Amino acid sequence: WTASTRRSRAAWAGARSGTSPTGPSLDAVLRGGSRYAVERGHGVPRDLDRCEDTGAVDDADPGQVSDRAVQRGRGQVGSLGSGNHFLEVQAVDEVHDEAVAAAFGLRAGQVVVMIHSGSRGLGHQICTDHVRAMERSMPRHGIEVPDRQLACAPVESSQGRAYLGAMAAAANYARANRQLLTAAARRVFARTAGSGLDLVYDVSHNLAKIETHAVDGADRRLCVHRKGATRALPPGHPELPGDLRAVGQPVLVPGSMGTASYVLTGIAGAPAFASTCHGAGRVRSRSQATKTVRGQELRRKLEDQGIAVRGASWRGLAEETPEAYKDVSAVVDVAEAAGLCRRVARLVPLGVVKG
Repeated sequence: WTASTRRSRAAWAGARSGTSPTGPSLDAVLRGGSRYAVERGHGVPRDLDRCEDTGAVDDADPGQVSDRAVQRGRGQVGSLGSGNHFLEVQAVDEVHDEAVAAAFGLRAGQVVVMIHSGSRGLGHQICTDHVRAMERSMPRHGIEVPDRQLACAPVESSQGRAYLGAMAAAANYARANRQLLTAAARRVFARTAGSGLDLVYDVSHNLAKIETHAVDGADRRLCVHRKGATRALPPGHPELPGDLRAVGQPVLVPGSMGTASYVLTGIAGAPAFASTCHGAGRVRSRSQATKTVRGQELRRKLEDQGIAVRGASWRGLAEETPEAYKDVSAVVDVAEAAGLCRRVARLVPLGVVKG
């Protein structure tokens, strides 16, 4: 999720939105995604045009989400979460394609906000539940795997369809989550800087979806699983809103809180079913990262670079040290050279909130 400011002044928001649906309304979140939040005043209609699937995956099936997952999801909608999730205030310091950047609403020197958050405990529990169910179903399909985390089922089997429905529900939860965080960021910017935030784009990652793509010259319905990847629609794609159709979909690639992030765009003829990288990727595990730097030391180092940082814990901050990640510029170079996408702008951090 990335939004651009209508004025170039900075502020940053806390890690919770202060709004979290519970009870029966959670089912509406699982079906409605960002649409649920916007319909209740936590956004504007234009937000849905700038969101993948106009805010919700229509194949969501809340009936495939366990009571335990629902219980874990209650009270967490509108929160960042831990790990590599963040809210980051950034500045656009390089524009590589002026025309596309203008269509996205970006310009050099502008202040933007990037949010990385997902389906929280609900999504984690959905994964746990369905991995176990798939483990039990694999013998019926003659499937053997070397690691239980590779448990799987045929897409058209009952277990496969159940998981796709539950995963879509989790994706919708994540979109509502980010929409509520968006509303919180907008309130903070309006109150402290007198600025507005226009949504650039909201796109999922680590999601499997049924899509139509050309294979050997013929259109085929495929299940495209973007693990560690994100969607990157090319110019002219019918799922893009009118103001983006000529330039392609905005693609968001976070780096680290001490380096940079990128906004890319999809390109025609890309060889990976309209997909590209989601982020820089780690080179050190979280435990390895905590052995190289203390959270207090990292915060001082970043603040010496002019980057304000706030985290829920010192250990969590140390786990996300910039040295734990690959060079995002090199990653983007490779993705661009492979014909997967094209860079539009580079964003550098000003202030970071880690959940």
